[in-house]
Amino acid sequence: MNQRRDRIQVQIAGQVFSVVGGEFRQMLAAVKALPGRRFDGNSKVWQLPGTVADITRQVEAAGFQLEGGAPAPEPGPASPPAAPRPGGDRIRVQWQGHPLLVTGGEFREMLAVVKALPERRFDGESKVWEISGALATVKAQIEAAGFQLEGADKILAKAPPAEMEVPDFGPVDAPPPFEEPDFLWDDNVPDYEPPDWWDDESAAPPVEPPDWFEEELAARPPEPPPDFAPPPAAAAPQKPESSAGRRDQIRVRVGGIPFFVVGGEFRQMLAAIKNVPGRRFDGQDKVWD
Repeated sequence: MNQRRDRIQVQIAGQVFSVVGGEFRQMLAAVKALPGRRFDGNSKVWQLPGTVADITRQVEAAGFQLEGGAPAPEPGPASPPAAPRPGGDRIRVQWQGHPLLVTGGEFREMLAVVKALPERRFDGESKVWEISGALATVKAQIEAAGFQLEGADKILAKAPPAEMEVPDFGPVDAPPPFEEPDFLWDDNVPDYEPPDWWDDESAAPPVEPPDWFEEELAARPPEPPPDFAPPPAAAAPQKPESSAGRRDQIRVRVGGIPFFVVGGEFRQMLAAIKNVPGRRFDGQDKVWD
């Protein structure tokens, strides 16, 4: 008995090949990894762009082989969608007491569409979904998802066209009669009376400048700005003079010759003499040697 090998059919440049040499899932993953691949649901064949040599290298790099090379068959006319099977999945719905069926697909997919309808409600006792709203709108939503609503066409064919109802706003009161506004002055308004000071003759007339005031003001020369003299500078401090106008002096003796140290204050000159090395004060003669 011949053992059947897994294979995946692909079409390259108008030729049909088979990818073989491995497990189906592994080969399918390798085909899906090819750039630009597309699965044709009618022919159940993977369409691969490129040349046969390029695809062969990519398939062999994944560990598989490419067999065949027969010309691709001509595409035939598209077959009409298959009618739902009598025993297929269905969901029972009810619209205003009319039983309907949602068919044409898998149960879970149809259930998701029914749950997406506005104001739907599931009756647990009768196991029926109750839907509301315009039936034509509900039918369009179900058919847009790829399913059918069986029984809706009969109800829509019998239903009369909906007429627009005029809303009743109740009785409307008549507007009051128009009255022209009265813009005339009221006769009861008293006449205007000026205040008491209006005719007071004792009030002095306003004072006006004489005629020569402006001419004299224009001919008057401008006044010079005030002269703000700077404040006198502070006098420099003067040295206090010694008593009786006598200069301070200190007697010194150098090599037996007497001298006088002058030109300053006594304390300052004395401090300078004390800084001279080897100086000595002679208490008897009152002289610094």
